[in-house]
Amino acid sequence: MRKYQQLFLLLISFLSVCILLMYKSENNRLKYVLKYVNFFGRNDAAVLRRLDNGIGNRTMDEDKMFHLALSRPLPVWQLIGSSGDFYAYSSYWKRNELIAGGQAHVLVVGRKGAVVDFRCSLDMANGRQVQGKFRFQREEGQNHDTDAAFTSYHFFCQVSRDFGKPEIVSFMDAGTKNPVKLRLRHIKTQTKSLRLLPAIVCVDLVDYNMNSTFARREDALLQFFLIHQALGVDYFVVYNYDELPLQIIHILQRANIHLNGLPFNFPFPRQPSSNLTHQLIETDCQMRSFNYASFSILMKPNEIMYPSARFLDNDGKRSLHEQLRHYDATETRFELATFNVCFDERKKLLMDHVQYDPELKTNYKMLLHRLELPPPAPMATNNQVELALSKGLVHRYVDCVKVGKDGLHDWRNGVREDFMQHIDTLRNEVDLLI
Repeated sequence: MRKYQQLFLLLISFLSVCILLMYKSENNRLKYVLKYVNFFGRNDAAVLRRLDNGIGNRTMDEDKMFHLALSRPLPVWQLIGSSGDFYAYSSYWKRNELIAGGQAHVLVVGRKGAVVDFRCSLDMANGRQVQGKFRFQREEGQNHDTDAAFTSYHFFCQVSRDFGKPEIVSFMDAGTKNPVKLRLRHIKTQTKSLRLLPAIVCVDLVDYNMNSTFARREDALLQFFLIHQALGVDYFVVYNYDELPLQIIHILQRANIHLNGLPFNFPFPRQPSSNLTHQLIETDCQMRSFNYASFSILMKPNEIMYPSARFLDNDGKRSLHEQLRHYDATETRFELATFNVCFDERKKLLMDHVQYDPELKTNYKMLLHRLELPPPAPMATNNQVELALSKGLVHRYVDCVKVGKDGLHDWRNGVREDFMQHIDTLRNEVDLLI
């Protein structure tokens, strides 16, 4: 009898252990989910404002319109010409303001040393095909990048008369039989009746290492989007969209953050030290955002912009748009001071990382583009203004493996008290969401 009792107790113990392990597994899964959706149960005013920010004063139809407008026509690298040396990515049409005609502006890359010899034509909405005048320009700074396997170009197809609404541009060389038709995206002059987005942030996942220490931290990737949403940005154009983890996409969608994903099937090998693709993406970001936003900026996921004010008015305080209004209309590019901040995995919030390496430099500048005035013109030579530190800065979170001779500095020492209070306010809002 005692043997049966012992066997019964052993069976109960075994079942208890199995049930315990099952509940432990379910509990871990539940904690993982709640880690990212706990903010839906909060009633803090700042959190509610962030959740409502994705809709704001816009209707659902307007949100759908913005999503389609920023993504179509979908850019993709396509072979043009018969030599196999040139590829086109995105195409834009800009009509002349004071005289008849206009020009198509196409972002192109070509094999280094290849000869540029093209003709061009435009297909109109009325079915008419018109021959255009072809010209091209090389990207600025091209001569400094001697290791690149390609050359970055701007191709133009000009007409001096109004033949209708152009929909397609084509480029042909001597051996072209069936030219590739590139669908045009129209750039129009801003009108007062058009309700613009405060800003659009373009995300460069083309040249960014998604296996880096920063990228492996989901909390850090989420903060990139949440911090900029707190500043008034809820539309992001993501280049090389497939690199963004699917679980991050689901979380951001639930937080009313709008992601517009674009492919980037680049045809040539890229050097890690080259910034040519970054310049190309920045140009596309700027031109794609015309008509739809007041500002645009291109950043990688480990780069966070901290302007001295939100893009939208907040509690009676002046917005960033108002603070920059005193600059001349020709000054449309604002360079932001950049700090290479040491990323510490032990700290949850990015604002709590305070040490930076002043000797660590990058090969590109952080530029905030003002898109409203003057009317957009391809390859416009607008003045560039270096913003004071009191107006804004960018933190680039990096692994400080080799620190310079000058050691690490505290970035807070150069920031004004009112600016620091603004950053602390953002920190507290994001802390409630993570």
